[in-house]
Amino acid sequence: MSGMNQNWDDLRFFLAVARTNSFVAAAAHLHVTHSTVSRRITALEAALMTHLFLRTEKGCRLTAAGEALLPHAEQVETAMMRIEEDISR
Repeated sequence: MSGMNQNWDDLRFFLAVARTNSFVAAAAHLHVTHSTVSRRITALEAALMTHLFLRTEKGCRLTAAGEALLPHAEQVETAMMRIEEDISR
């Protein structure tokens, strides 16, 4: 993943879609538009040079690459939450 110079927000968008299996539901969760979610996921996929989701009319699901990214994104999420907790003390 040498092209993985993404920020935390990109991974937040990825996690939201992965957890809801829907760009629309992820957008509602993140309080942004569906097109914003789509644009961010497309940019992340371009940077990683792979598809992270299989998109269907009924929603989406993770590809093998998305499955591989998921635990790493969750680790970053945990680290970011710890940082926020430590700093806000």
